[in-house]
Amino acid sequence: MDSELRLIERARSGERAAFGSLVDIHKGRAFALAFHFTGNAEDAKDVLQDAFVKAYVGIKDFKGGSGFYTWFYRILVNLCRDFLRRKKVKTRIFMEPFELPLEEDDNAASEAADKMPDPSEAAVNKEIKEKVDEAVNRLPEKQRAVFILKHIQGMKLSEIAAVIDCGESTAKVHLFRAEKALQEMLAPYLSARI
Repeated sequence: MDSELRLIERARSGERAAFGSLVDIHKGRAFALAFHFTGNAEDAKDVLQDAFVKAYVGIKDFKGGSGFYTWFYRILVNLCRDFLRRKKVKTRIFMEPFELPLEEDDNAASEAADKMPDPSEAAVNKEIKEKVDEAVNRLPEKQRAVFILKHIQGMKLSEIAAVIDCGESTAKVHLFRAEKALQEMLAPYLSARI
């Protein structure tokens, strides 16, 4: 398989297959990001499609000063933010769904049953998730974006800074303020739960 740099060069020269390979490399992680911003799969697909089209059209202008995914994520985050402004959609923080094993063996089924939360625990988890969603939605736009990129997408501060087009120290300040605001917003709820 071609290295990403080679794929970028080939895509910049107009080779569609090379750009298609770049899409294949990044579509899973990019979809997850769009999904966290938009809150549903159809809107995430639409925004992601727009981002890939915009990247395809603009690939010739890609200078390589940052990684491709950082450059592409900047496009995607900006389109997600535009989408949220237009639609007034609330961001949702989605947790990993519980998955049952595919094997038919009794031990696997027994282990899976042991891992399932009891109904009261599931209700508490749902309530906590809803409170976190509400709090994240009340964050200012840049703080919300930085929080999602760091804690949901697992990006480094330097990558986040490149995506939101600011200095690393500014990204760090946005993250600090987001975390502090979330602590303050969730403190009454969490202290009542203890």
